[in-house]
Amino acid sequence: MGHDRNFDDIFERFQSRIKGNKKGLVREALIREDLLEHVLQTQNQTLQVLDSGCGLGDMGLWLAGQGHQVLATDISTKMVEYTAIKIREANLDGRMTARQMSLQEALQSGQRFDLICIHAVLEWLHEPYTSLSWIAQALNPGGALSLTVYNKHRSVFNSLIKGDFKRILNHEDYAGSSNAMTPPHPIEPERVRNALIAQGLHLELHAGLRCFYDYFPNKAKDIHELDDLLLLERRYRKLSPYRDFARYVHFIARKK
Repeated sequence: MGHDRNFDDIFERFQSRIKGNKKGLVREALIREDLLEHVLQTQNQTLQVLDSGCGLGDMGLWLAGQGHQVLATDISTKMVEYTAIKIREANLDGRMTARQMSLQEALQSGQRFDLICIHAVLEWLHEPYTSLSWIAQALNPGGALSLTVYNKHRSVFNSLIKGDFKRILNHEDYAGSSNAMTPPHPIEPERVRNALIAQGLHLELHAGLRCFYDYFPNKAKDIHELDDLLLLERRYRKLSPYRDFARYVHFIARKK
């Protein structure tokens, strides 16, 4: 029987690659912009937020700093301990809690939320699509889901343009190795979209995250400013086909 990926064994590598990294900053900035546009600006009250698979806690800390009540969960002991330290350092103990808990446990705990954030989590689960069926029941009426997934179509397209035909012809699943930073289960966005709609959720956003950056030659990645990259993303990320080949896809869906 397979298991969901726990990052305890690669915590230090994860922290060094994500913290302050330009590609991580692009993804985080765009997710925040999407939340401000579709969720936070339309809400005048304090939201009950679940940030599941919270990682280093950055998104939860930002939401708590906006005045919302945040439960940050992760199966990694090191991630939870790190997030708890950051909560204390930011004096957000009254607004944010870090707890070791899987996505499945959080969604089936019986607690209801106004906003559920599941960012770059599904692709690390042994059964990535199963948890989608529990989202609606964990949302309050009018509540919103912010979901990002590692895009399988990007992996296929990247192999094609690099001439890696053997991988395509052999129908490989593009899974990363057990100790790699590449997820074991790249996600099919249309399958996610259909599952959310089937639950009666209203899709408010379907956009790419890092539509172009990951295709740049390494030399070009260093010379482009973050602001210019964000301008480029904003122009095209909600349009097909650009969003279809992005590294990640961001969905925001609301319970009617």
